[in-house]
Amino acid sequence: MKYIIFDIDGTLTDTTAIDDHCYTQAIEEVFNFRDFSTEYGDYQHTTDSGIIDQLFNERLGRSFSEEERDRFILHFCKLLEQEYEKQPGCILEINKAGRVLEALCREKDISVGLATGGWRESAEFKLRCAGINTERCTAASFAQDAMARHEIIGHTIRKMNLQHGLEMELSNIIYIGDGNWDYLATRELGIQFIGIENRRLEHLTEIIKIADYDELHQHIGLYANTIG
Repeated sequence: MKYIIFDIDGTLTDTTAIDDHCYTQAIEEVFNFRDFSTEYGDYQHTTDSGIIDQLFNERLGRSFSEEERDRFILHFCKLLEQEYEKQPGCILEINKAGRVLEALCREKDISVGLATGGWRESAEFKLRCAGINTERCTAASFAQDAMARHEIIGHTIRKMNLQHGLEMELSNIIYIGDGNWDYLATRELGIQFIGIENRRLEHLTEIIKIADYDELHQHIGLYANTIG
């Protein structure tokens, strides 16, 4: 058996631009923070919880409370919903992602998981809007589960192991993502990485990247041959 674990924004859903826009607006309107960097890939942890934690510590000398987190999520999701009502094209499926995800879920020797740096509520909203069915995924983890991306992915792996009653070899786990932070997280964990081809991964010339989801099975096969 193999574990195939997917990121969401930029990997399953074409939502990175609208996500960043609404996330920034929510920080300003909920926490009244101004003049902060919106280059979110430069933060210590490029996750919804990690970024807010860093801003809170830099500005207020403390982390956020659960009440502050929940208030932020509520407002952030409201902004996403408003933008989607105005322009439904702002939340789309990455071409063929949903079909491939469902096909993998039907494979008896593959278990599919999700691990995203986004909040559970916003991630589920975007997946619904993009028409991607994740009901057959074995496990999912979100920004509520950890601040560091490698810990979020690790959380999904532990849930999958518990579900299957095994301890999966790290070499049999593949994470699919679109950011350098995804790649670094897989390095931290010692698992395989397949990138969605885009400018954020241009500098990584040694990794496998796919420009079309039809290419994915071929690369999973390559890993299978390598693993033996």
